Amino acid sequence: MNSSTAQERKPIFIGLQPGITSEKFYEKDEFDINVIPIVLEMPLSERVDLRFTTIGNYHFGGKKNGFSDLGFQVLAPFFLKKKETINEKSQGFYITPVGGYGRNLIYKHDTYVLAAEAGYLFPTKKSFTLSLGIQFGGSCFDYDDDPDLWRQHFGFKLNLGFWTRTK
Repeated sequence: MNSSTAQERKPIFIGLQPGITSEKFYEKDEFDINVIPIVLEMPLSERVDLRFTTIGNYHFGGKKNGFSDLGFQVLAPFFLKKKETINEKSQGFYITPVGGYGRNLIYKHDTYVLAAEAGYLFPTKKSFTLSLGIQFGGSCFDYDDDPDLWRQHFGFKLNLGFWTRTK
């Protein structure tokens, strides 16, 4: 592969999004840890990326322990500062819509998330970087045997990872 071909490749961010969840309806000392926190992100344009995150929550406390939620979120971060080319690593302040789906194996419901996230993706000279974001919106809990519930969705998001395919 010659150097001009390598320079034309879009960078891809591969990382982790560690997370702990404690719902309002959980008992004291009941929580979930995301044990499959994979993040993939790549530029779609000079301002917009596509980000995909996985959710594999393991539940601790309460009546049952084990895998609770399995799902994903899809985001399209819009960066306030435009890059010169699509092949540059994304950085800076962003806002994004958030769509998510998960299946809760313990409480027997599907979860649909509609939210917005505002955050900052730190610049990097090499390849390692991190981003910080805050999500706010709503979650619909679509229970198999009980009425559906809408709840407020709030989350602090931390992504740690590396840009690949960099110059």
